[in-house]
Amino acid sequence: MTSPLSVDQWQLFLQIAECGSLTDTAAARDVAQSAISRQLGAIERSCGGKLFERTARGVRLNEIGQRLYPRVQAWVQAGQLLTEDATGMLREPAGLVRLGIIDSLADALCGPIHDELKHLFPKIRLHLVSGMSGRVSACLERGELDIALFSENTRGRSGRGDGIARMPHVLISAPGDPLTAAETVPFDQLDGIPLVVPGRPYAFHNVLEHWATRRGIHLNIQLECDSLHLQKKRVGAGGLYAIVGMSAVREDVARWELQAARIVQPSLDRDIVLRLSPHAAPTQACQAVDDVVRRHVKAVLPTLTTWLPEGHRP
Repeated sequence: MTSPLSVDQWQLFLQIAECGSLTDTAAARDVAQSAISRQLGAIERSCGGKLFERTARGVRLNEIGQRLYPRVQAWVQAGQLLTEDATGMLREPAGLVRLGIIDSLADALCGPIHDELKHLFPKIRLHLVSGMSGRVSACLERGELDIALFSENTRGRSGRGDGIARMPHVLISAPGDPLTAAETVPFDQLDGIPLVVPGRPYAFHNVLEHWATRRGIHLNIQLECDSLHLQKKRVGAGGLYAIVGMSAVREDVARWELQAARIVQPSLDRDIVLRLSPHAAPTQACQAVDDVVRRHVKAVLPTLTTWLPEGHRP
């Protein structure tokens, strides 16, 4: 009966696949190439067949090896995370935490969150990802993030995660545009104006189309763009409008680079949601990061969702 492969043998399988060379793998492990060849032979015998193709330049995974690779990689990483979490339980939170934050809140939150974690939990390694809400939530659902902070439509809420605050949405334009000159703009005024919006799939499309149909207006989407920065650049150049969270443009409006009016009748408010990954139980490090993020969001959001005084409007 074949003995089960050890963790080190599976790690060697991954290392050979990544190096693409037995010679390079031997050099990385500071052992003779013959030793790596013998260990690879033992791995393949235990698996009942070849996992690599030998080439003139080294080795590469064959079809079976390619199918096996992502499963081995996920298993080894899960074991490393389990070890890190066990260490954290005995001592202090440690390990990698992947945190996603929507673009409109990233500037205000990423620095303070990182600074506090570095001070309180120096053994936590933080990997930050920012993007538009659809991208951040999709990364969480695919298991690419451990924690995500994003906005979600108040209609059709999934019910998972914590709704921390409500984010008003505004129509933005170039400075001096008469449509956004007042503090508010009725939704019906979006009829036919040239819009730039994020590309699909993006749940906010459904909200816009729902209200456009109910109000009998036409949404003139001229450009799809998944970058908040580029959206604001195109709008600031004139000729386009965008609908964004209020927090995304406060500083731009204060610098008179953009002009904005809150959308009303109906308002297009969205919930700010903090959610943990649905794919695995949170580690101790994840719980620590979640607590820090929650505290900073609750402290910052009231300021970011309050509109600028009249004197700061262009």
